[in-house]
Order: sequence, then C-alpha cells, then structure tokens
Amino acid sequence: MGQGNEYKEQQKTDYQKLLAPLFSYIPYLKDKEGQKTRSIYQNENVELKSVPVPVYDGTVLAFVKEAQRTGLVTRNYIYSYQKIGAKNPKDERLYVSGATFQDIDVIISIISKYVLGGMTKGVMWSEAVEEGVWLHCLIKLKDLLEVYDHPLA
Repeated sequence: MGQGNEYKEQQKTDYQKLLAPLFSYIPYLKDKEGQKTRSIYQNENVELKSVPVPVYDGTVLAFVKEAQRTGLVTRNYIYSYQKIGAKNPKDERLYVSGATFQDIDVIISIISKYVLGGMTKGVMWSEAVEEGVWLHCLIKLKDLLEVYDHPLA
C-alpha cells in the first residue's frame, strides 16, 4: 500500500473516532429538521423589565458541547468555507450533497460556522437544526467514512 493510502487510512480512522459521538445525534436532528428548537423566556412580572433570553433545547446544547469536544471545530473555518461560495443553508446543503472524502474539512467548516457563530448569535444553532445543515453534514460525513471503511486500494 502506498504512502498516500496509509495517510488516507489514518485520516479516516482519526475522523471516525472523533466524529462517532456526533453521529448519535442524527436521529434527533432528523426529528427536529424544520422545527423550532428554541423559545424566548421573558419575565412574566410586568413590573420588572427584563431582557428576553433565548432558551435552547438541551440536546442542541449537548450537540454543541460534543462538537467542541471533538477538537475539529476550528475558528479558521472561514478559509475552507469561502471555497464553496455558499450564501445560505440551501447552498451549504447542496455543496454537502456532492462532497467527497477530500471535502471533509469543508464539511467540518460548515459545522464549525454554526457551532462558533451560535456562541455570539444564538439563532445560528437553531438555524442549523431547523434548516437541516448539521443533519446533512453528519449524514454525509458518516457516508463518506463508511464508503472508505475498507482498505483503500
């Protein structure tokens, strides 16, 4: 087996180990696609003025923490993300649908965009679930890693 194949094998193994915990969220993301995953909490006492606070589904927050724990979420996502020229979630899903093993870093950049963006603009987490961005990214990653689940020839 050539040196290039050994490198790909190692990459595949590394990605499988790191992404396996995220794949367990696929059923949840399928179920929640197109649905709201956040609500707004406001103090019901009219005399006390308070800022509306978004309240997120606990599973969304768990997914975000798990994604960060993988170590794959990168603040440099913008460099890979710019390659695809996506303007909206539909463009992102379209890119992901045609992605290959060599595009895994770009798919992870799309996930990173929403994980990190949601830290300052919380609506991005909900958007990623409602629009099915995270779902399509994870399904594609799982498919790509399963296709390459046998030795690369």
